Amino acid sequence: MLRNEARLLRREPATVIWAVVLPLVAATVLANVPATRSPNADLGGWSFSQVYLPTLIILTASLLSVQALPALLAKYREDGILKRLRTTPASPTNLLVALFVLMGGVSAAVALLMTLIPVVSGVPFRGNGLAFGLVVVLTLVSFTALGLLFAAVSPNSRFATGIGTVAFFVLAFFAGLWIPRSLFPATLATVADWTPSGAASRAMLDSMQGDWPAVQSVFVLVLYAAVCAVVATRMFRWE
Repeated sequence: MLRNEARLLRREPATVIWAVVLPLVAATVLANVPATRSPNADLGGWSFSQVYLPTLIILTASLLSVQALPALLAKYREDGILKRLRTTPASPTNLLVALFVLMGGVSAAVALLMTLIPVVSGVPFRGNGLAFGLVVVLTLVSFTALGLLFAAVSPNSRFATGIGTVAFFVLAFFAGLWIPRSLFPATLATVADWTPSGAASRAMLDSMQGDWPAVQSVFVLVLYAAVCAVVATRMFRWE
């Protein structure tokens, strides 16, 4: 089932391009342009390449887990695929596990590549690698749980696409896609810290400085993952 879902994902060029190709291209450009790989005083001593690494990782997770996953599951429900699966050895639960592994695996692979691109380009990673990796994994779990919640509450695929798109832009904003996190006003930064993307971005930046992420950031990610997973489990409809 995992192979089948992977083949279906490859047949969605828009999703692959936006979630995989463009973030990798952006990371490559930022890591190789002198102006974006050099420390910037306006960014608190960070380079644009460093500031946008967490943002690009969050962008990939948002597109796959929060936008694509709910729409896909809602479409399966509309088409009766989930209902039919309940009568076969390949249960709907197996489908959910396959999609979880697929979306998480692709996001993790892209995150690893985006982290290695600056290293290959001559910009070494001097942060806390273990903490950074754990934060990335926790971020992917949190975002996938959020996507499953959207799938659970969506009456149809159009609604799932709409709520996923709105959530994507909100998450991207608090992750610093349009305004780097270091330039957020104090009030906006406080609000961002209580969102999954803002907490993930802060935790990754802390790790890149060589520290362990703040307790609040980890708490927020765990809270979103746990609450969304529990609510999604209780509300999910197979037909």
